[in-house]
Parts: sequence; C-alpha cells; structure tokens
Amino acid sequence: MTTTKRQATALFNRYNPADAVVRSPNGRARMRKPLDIYARAAVNLYGIISREELAEIFNSQNDDETTPEEIYTLLLPNVLKSKAYAFYKDLVVHPAIFDGFDWVDYLTRHQTDKPRYLPPKDQFLKYEWHDAWDNDYWWAVREFMWQTFGAQSNTTIAFLEIQAYLRHNLNMQHVFDILDEHGLAIHASDDFQRFLSLLANATNNSRMWENKGYTPEELIAFTAAHTPHEVIPHIPQKVGRNQHCPCGSGKRYKDCCLRIEQTGWSQLTPTQCKRFYETWYKLLSFVNQKYHVTDTPIALKYPSQQDEMELNKIRDQLWDHPETITECIADGDITADEAQLMQSWQTHHIRGQFVLMEYKSAYAVLMLVSDESEPKLYAVKGMTTSIAGAMHRELPIVLDTVLLPFHKSIIYDSYMQPYSLSFGEGMKRAFDDAYIEAKAESGIITTLE
Repeated sequence: MTTTKRQATALFNRYNPADAVVRSPNGRARMRKPLDIYARAAVNLYGIISREELAEIFNSQNDDETTPEEIYTLLLPNVLKSKAYAFYKDLVVHPAIFDGFDWVDYLTRHQTDKPRYLPPKDQFLKYEWHDAWDNDYWWAVREFMWQTFGAQSNTTIAFLEIQAYLRHNLNMQHVFDILDEHGLAIHASDDFQRFLSLLANATNNSRMWENKGYTPEELIAFTAAHTPHEVIPHIPQKVGRNQHCPCGSGKRYKDCCLRIEQTGWSQLTPTQCKRFYETWYKLLSFVNQKYHVTDTPIALKYPSQQDEMELNKIRDQLWDHPETITECIADGDITADEAQLMQSWQTHHIRGQFVLMEYKSAYAVLMLVSDESEPKLYAVKGMTTSIAGAMHRELPIVLDTVLLPFHKSIIYDSYMQPYSLSFGEGMKRAFDDAYIEAKAESGIITTLE
C-alpha cells in the first residue's frame, strides 16, 4: 500500500518527535558532528541503514565508539533542523523516502541477503555530499544529450528525470517518453545505439541502493568470488501445462517454454549428441590418464552410465590446461573427424561467467559477463534437452560454463553451474540494459568459428 503525503508526514513526526529531543550526555556532544557526517554518507550510499549497522560502520573506522541509542539521541536535533536524513523505526533513511515510506519495504526486500559495500573511511565520507549516481558514466550521458539536443534547460531537466527514473525502473521505453515530453528526439540510428550504450554503462556502474551500495557489475563479481565452485545437482521442477512458466515470463507453461522443449530445435539431435559425447569422453579419458584426477573409469560409449561429479573434476583440469587437447590429438586413438572437433574446441572455447537472458525457439541466449570486454550475446543449443527444460528457473540466471563450437552451432561442454541468486528490479534492469547494448553492438552470435 502506497503511503499518502499526509500519512508520510505522520510517520515522520511519529519517529522524529520534537518532544523526544534531550540534552546530550555530558562530554558526548562532540560526537554529534562526525555521526552526522556518517549518517549523511550512509543514506546517500545505501538509501536506508539500521542504526545498529551505522554504529558498526562508525566504530570500525574510528577510535571513539558509539551505540544505536546514542545515534538517535545525538542526531534527532539534526533531523529536525536539516532533514538530511530521518529516523524510521530502527532505521536511518534518505530524505527521498520522506514522501513515501513504502520505499523502505521495497529496499528491505531487495537488500536482504546481499553484502554491503563499504569503502575505506576517506572514500566513504565523500558520500556526505556525493550522490551515489554521480559518476563519470552519467556525465558522459549528459554530455551526449547536450551535444545532441543543445545545452539548454529542457535538456538538463530531461537528463535529471531520466537519471531519477532509471534508478528504480525497468522500462527503457519511458526514457524516450521523457525525451518526447521535452521536445527532444534522436533520429540517427547510430546516435540511438550510442545513447542506449551510454545509459547501460551508466546504470551498470552506478552504486545502487538495492545492492547496498554495490554497482551491478561489482555485485556479480563479488557473488561469483564468494560462491563455492562445487557443482550442485539441479533437478528441474515439474510444471503443469497450465501453471505459470518457471522462466518468469508470466505466460502459461504450455504457451512458453514447453513449446520450445517439444520442438527439439533448441537442442542437439540424438545423432549429434552421440558424436559430441563420444568425442568428449575420449578427451576426458586422456586428460584423466595424464593428470590422474580420479580412479573412476570413463565409459567411452554413448549413452552410458557416468559418474558426473568425477567427470566434472576432470573437465575442470582440462580447461585449466586446454593445451592438453593437442597432446590428445597427437597421442590418442581418435578419428580425423574427432581430431577436427577437438581442435575447434581448443581454439574457440569460451570459459566464463554468463547470464542466461532469454529462450528462443532454436537456442537460449547467454550473455558473457567480463571485466575485460563489453557484454556479448551467444545463441547456445542444449544437449539432450533444451536449456529451458534443463533449468526450469526464473530468468535471468547467472551461471558458469564453457561454450564450444559444434558444426555451425554453439553448445556448452555439458556442464552448467547456476548460482542460487534472486535479483531485484535494479539488477534485472541492469541486465536488460546490457542485453540491449550488446544486441545493438554485435547482435546475437550464432557460431564461434
């Protein structure tokens, strides 16, 4: 339920009453100014923070220590005077929340279970006056708009409205509605793509309240670095034909992913599966013999019963040493056709972290996430089943895998390690923006050779 302005005012007065102001304890008034600076910085960076967490941050960066109770006692007069922040229940909140305290519920939901970004003291205190979205990427957006539309007041107002809108909303189309409202239009297709790219870069590199101060790119990297890398067996959930599709599209299962699974277009044929797996098993067998990864024998025929956990250990060893493929080709008992396929894997494999973004009739779209290059989109076929059928989870999904060429298609090396993550609207928006940018820049890549 959205709070009205009258309700918001009543809530503000309830948790920040003037009659609760008391004289500061003897000798503690000197703490008011540094605590005020920390409170301003915290709400600018996080939107909301509990008094207990604010005290922990302050105590971790200063010799003098404080308590949640002292924070309330010392800072309540500042709230009533400057309104640079306010108290709400056990929280300190940003002034943007004063007109609608339902924002607190939104932020609490999306911040839950996420790590908190905490820079060193000198950098943290810069947020006293520094907006979390005031970065060079947004300056680039503003410069583009000034150059395209002219450095006039309506351009600046449109920029500020776009920046404010994209903080917490998904629909990129509304950005162009804002431009229309101010009589601004982009006509050249190159300028249109450049504008989308700049907006995607700006949002992807902005410190977001939903992410407890992390940028979307930082949070992805942090999560990957702190997630155990053992393979957790994933059993797709059973879905009734008339239930909502697990991909999160809002459609019924029979009208969405079930259609993709039933056509068989988005996966290898049985003949192709046999060719892939028998070549793959020969390669893994050679790697195991060389590095002595496991004593478990590998069956070279497909289909066959395999210890998937043991195969995955060998597979990790392979991609740590992809040059082993050359040795396998030289020394292994393989056909010319298998040698050609293995050589293509050594030359053109892509190992990394991907975001599963979309299911299409002939493939799934995976977006490569990398600090070294711009996002790229790959059309990836499933193995014995479609990727949609293998996952049965809400999109987007962050996962680790290795992409391989296969004929004129792209497949994965039979292993996908999804992370058990759920994303708020800010992260979903960031993924969508990166998807739009990558599709505009290079389209969806359908072959690695």
